[in-house]
Order: sequence, then C-alpha cells, then structure tokens
Amino acid sequence: MNTALHLDTTNGCLSAAGVVACTDTRADSLPDSFARTAQAVLVEGRLVDCVFASATTTSGDMAVQLMLRFEELLLVSCSLTLTTPALRKLEEADFYGSVDQRYRFHERWLASMGVSGNPAAFPWGRAGVARDRSDNVYIYIHNRNNRWALR
Repeated sequence: MNTALHLDTTNGCLSAAGVVACTDTRADSLPDSFARTAQAVLVEGRLVDCVFASATTTSGDMAVQLMLRFEELLLVSCSLTLTTPALRKLEEADFYGSVDQRYRFHERWLASMGVSGNPAAFPWGRAGVARDRSDNVYIYIHNRNNRWALR
C-alpha cells in the first residue's frame, strides 16, 4: 500500500496507511490491513483496556510503520517509524549506529509538517521524536484523549 503521509497540525489528525487517525477514530473502523492486539495495560496504577493497531505502508520511497494506541476505545497516541531506502540497506550494527541520523531524519519530517520544536505542544496535544532503550527512533503524536502523556 502506498499512501500519502501527512500530519495536520491544526487538529492533530494523521493521514497514513489508508486512514486519517483523529481523536474520534475507533479501532474497529480501521481497514483489514491493520493488525490489532487487545490487552490490559497498567496506566498510572490502574489496569486499562487497550488496543494496539499497527500497519506497514510506504510513502514515496520510505517505509512507514504506524502504531495506534487506543485506551478504553479512544485513540490516545500514534507513532510513526520512517525508514529510507539507504537505512534499509544497512547491516544491523550500522543501522543501530545510525541512531542520531535517524533521529534527525524524523525531526526533519516533523518540521516539514510545520512542527517546530521537540516536543511541540498544540491545543490538540503534543508531537515529537523519541528514542527507546533499543535505539529505535519514532515520531509520537499524543492527542487530548491521552491524559497521562499530556501532563
């Protein structure tokens, strides 16, 4: 699936993988191309029913991994991992050694969408680039449904 990839900074809606993910998006309305996993997750000391939905697509020559997080039926967060052809060709050690390059690439993509600063706050939520303990780099978009991330 090749699809346009866009973040609307006026409302926080993300267009990717054949959907427009907004605060009113529901997991059961996603296309069949999304894999879904339901599980209870501990959020601020209480168990919350969550659905994680993921899809892989392309935008131009980029590979795009999209993950949507729903808590108690509400979309709370989106994350995007963008991989260029040059990064896909790297051996594993070189790929993990490119963490700073991948971080800057994700920041530049956000900037191309009109997001200045990392993280950036908006009336609808927050967006930025993050790096996990395994040196995976991704863009996160937390909307106003996400109480724990917007404090």
